[in-house]
Amino acid sequence: MVMLPIAGMAYTLCSHSVSIHPALPIVFAALIGFLSNLAIAECIGILMETFDTSDLQPGVNSRRRMQSMATVIRRRRTNYSSFPRVSAGFFIAQSIGFALAALATGVGGVMTRQLGAQLSTGVTALILLVLTFLLSLVLLRFRQVQVIPDMVGFGPTFVTRKLSAPQMQGRVASEDWRPVIVGNPSGKIRRMNCLELGRLSRWTEIRKLNRLVAEDGGAV
Repeated sequence: MVMLPIAGMAYTLCSHSVSIHPALPIVFAALIGFLSNLAIAECIGILMETFDTSDLQPGVNSRRRMQSMATVIRRRRTNYSSFPRVSAGFFIAQSIGFALAALATGVGGVMTRQLGAQLSTGVTALILLVLTFLLSLVLLRFRQVQVIPDMVGFGPTFVTRKLSAPQMQGRVASEDWRPVIVGNPSGKIRRMNCLELGRLSRWTEIRKLNRLVAEDGGAV
């Protein structure tokens, strides 16, 4: 992602004169194409990392998730799937990408006719640099968020959580509960970016399972 505007600027600098061997701009043009595909794959990986919830299956991360009814207590099972969220992210990203590609085709032709091929290539590299900077700001982990409850430690230890009086209405007095601990975390606090702070992100679902966030997205 960072090398893409640099490769564009290198292509601009090496295509200014016929005295330069044509193999050099060809190499940089091929590098731009390779880095473009790599950047697209990287963005797909970011979408999967942020919105994939397919491994958060019921019965694995929590023993019981109950919903109070008027007369009986029914077990509520939530089937997590990454396909709706990830597919929506792909649709939005590709829609914006095709729209920007169509706009760039028209604008690029105008710039090439008025500014010349070399200068228009430099402007394109500058635009890529600005977009890279904006994307880096979005992916910057600027906020510390708690993802593991304070009352539990690391490991597969079961915890018995005592419910308060308002919470005991329609529920049992206590419930066995297993916290969600993904991977090998080094602490209970994780730094997150703008995408991971979203209501439909993977880490928001994990915080819901850990009862750090209410089902409606508010704080517990």
